Amino acid sequence: MPTLTPRQLARIAYRRLPALGPIAMDALQRRRHSERREPAHLNVMTSLGGNDADVLQVMLLSLSQAHPGDQIDFWLFHLSLSQDKLDGLATFCDGLPNLTLHVITVQERKDFATLSQLGNRPFGARFLWYIAHEYLPATMQRILYIDPLDTLVSGDLLPFATQPLLGHYIAACRESPTTPPILCKPALRTDGRALPDAKVLRISKGVFNSGVMVIDLARRRRDKIGIDAYLQTGRLAQERGLGFGDQGLYSLTHGSNYLRAHDRYNYRFHDFPRDFDPVVVHYAGRIAKPFHLKLSEDQEQQILDHLAQTGDRALRLNPHQTIKAGDMPFYRRWWQVCAQTPVHDRIAPIAAEYATHVLAQPRLPLFQPPQPMRSLA
Repeated sequence: MPTLTPRQLARIAYRRLPALGPIAMDALQRRRHSERREPAHLNVMTSLGGNDADVLQVMLLSLSQAHPGDQIDFWLFHLSLSQDKLDGLATFCDGLPNLTLHVITVQERKDFATLSQLGNRPFGARFLWYIAHEYLPATMQRILYIDPLDTLVSGDLLPFATQPLLGHYIAACRESPTTPPILCKPALRTDGRALPDAKVLRISKGVFNSGVMVIDLARRRRDKIGIDAYLQTGRLAQERGLGFGDQGLYSLTHGSNYLRAHDRYNYRFHDFPRDFDPVVVHYAGRIAKPFHLKLSEDQEQQILDHLAQTGDRALRLNPHQTIKAGDMPFYRRWWQVCAQTPVHDRIAPIAAEYATHVLAQPRLPLFQPPQPMRSLA
């Protein structure tokens, strides 16, 4: 057996140690808000663009069903959704007994188009939570953000939505729960005190995952955080050849200004399987989005047979995505909720056709050759 370096030993120890802070915070909050709690009010937001806005119905229904006794104000931020799409979502929400839809049309379209271009990302709408505090009522102190299309709510969000933020702008789960955290100040500086390329590159991918967050609106208003700070960082990042999404740009701008949350509130089952009941299931990572892949029972068995025959831990669907045996129950769960929504009839045949197509292709090797790390100079 090869001798492990101190760094390797530290990583192994870190993976096996529980995240004591988030676990303790979550235990306290769940005790405060037990299953027998009184009905509550939740403010929840998302940001959305593109042609699949109607897929939001699935997350909205799961959110409503997971909080049957609560009242939910749902704030939809967008840049340019068509009136037909907005009307369709409004009609759907009218049928949810405990959810009220509020539509926020963000006016700074040019600024968010610039961020999208600087970060080399196609959807500027993903950055809209940056200015939520400027559009939401001044009396609102915080809000819960949930990704619109690739999440499913399956438990009570009140313990997370009301947890102390301890002076941070957001509470969120780590981007990579199994590796030691990066604790950093703003990564891109103009005073010549630059961080190493490898560290900046990792920060640009995000030190946290923005799929589910609690945002401290009051603190961001107090500190006058506006879009200009992100535009400035985005330009510096582009000069260094860095691409970024919303969590990466936030991390480059604010460093590790976030409070780590329990992973059950952003359960990324494919990359970080855990033995707990998730509150939000997040279909994140190098996997097919749930609305793109609808497997039949025979197709699931086909995948299981392949894994058993090869001994591989996953089946590669295409050069960028894989699927594991443990992933399939989560896809089934998403489609069970989707079947209760109008969007099902539109997307189910397309997703089933894609599943048939991709499984008929020649099998790709599970492991791809690693790509060399590029310099940021």
